[in-house]
Amino acid sequence: MKKAVILAGGYGTRLRPLTFTTPKVMIPLVNKPVIEYIVDYLAGYGLEDIVITTNYLREQTINYLSKRKDLKLSYPEESSPLGTAGSVKNAGISDTMLIIQGDNVTDMDLRKVMKFHETHEKLVTIALLPVPNPSLYGIAEIEANGRIRNFKEKPSASECFSNLANTGLYIIEPEAMDYVLEGSAFDFSKDLFPILVAKKEVFGCVVDGFWTDVGSPEGYMEASRWILAKKGFECADTAEIEDSEIQGNVAIGEYAVIKKSLIRGPAVVGEHTEILKSKIYESVVFSHANLRETTLTKSVVGENTVLKRAEVTDSIIGARSEIKEGASVKDSRI
Repeated sequence: MKKAVILAGGYGTRLRPLTFTTPKVMIPLVNKPVIEYIVDYLAGYGLEDIVITTNYLREQTINYLSKRKDLKLSYPEESSPLGTAGSVKNAGISDTMLIIQGDNVTDMDLRKVMKFHETHEKLVTIALLPVPNPSLYGIAEIEANGRIRNFKEKPSASECFSNLANTGLYIIEPEAMDYVLEGSAFDFSKDLFPILVAKKEVFGCVVDGFWTDVGSPEGYMEASRWILAKKGFECADTAEIEDSEIQGNVAIGEYAVIKKSLIRGPAVVGEHTEILKSKIYESVVFSHANLRETTLTKSVVGENTVLKRAEVTDSIIGARSEIKEGASVKDSRI
């Protein structure tokens, strides 16, 4: 199998206001866009022919990935949103394909999923992961051989018949696309899989490892902590740090300036960001931001944003914002 598809057409509504100006797959994650982690992950398994379904602010993604000469990348156009399965059908792929969501960051073993798919010779394999809170996801009940006999998208707590979550990573034979309506919105989990489960064509491969959906604030911060824990302290050679204390797992980007400040990880400081006389706790600050005499706790600050003498807690501040002096922001999105 050589073909992979990244589903990257979503609007990223759960991450607003960050996604008002940036598509979800281009949101910085420890100073690299989310999409770069995904394409590197796929390339690591030899998947170098990658279709990326894009829609919202697609030019940003295409322009950024144009530097990747090591991969064969294509971006089918959609005149209107077609849903996850509809966008794959629109791409006209005639090979066995691996599908991954554009907001998934993971280290699950793809070789295990690929080998499992080859053994059962049916149309679909879904990578399934045991989770403690299955009502947040689509769930599947499998038989001893792995065939999925029951599948439900985001059940209520009382409807949970399994703790095996649909990770959004699939291997699909092109014949499965015959069941997808042409030119209309059609979803894998809600529309296609119930049809194919009834036809006994869907199998589940139980995996382990790290997996999260960075399309939510909680998942985004979880992925940030995971990456930072693997990296430890990381500081660009061009960064300038003066009279400051850096504690724990912290990533500091190119040409960042940090003076007379305290940063306690896990935390990220973007490139060209300036932090003066401020305290940052478990937060992420994007590039070209400016923080002066500010305390930031468990929050995310978008690019080109200015905070002066502010206190920000459990909040997301969008790009190009300005928080006035003396402001206190808590549990907010601005």
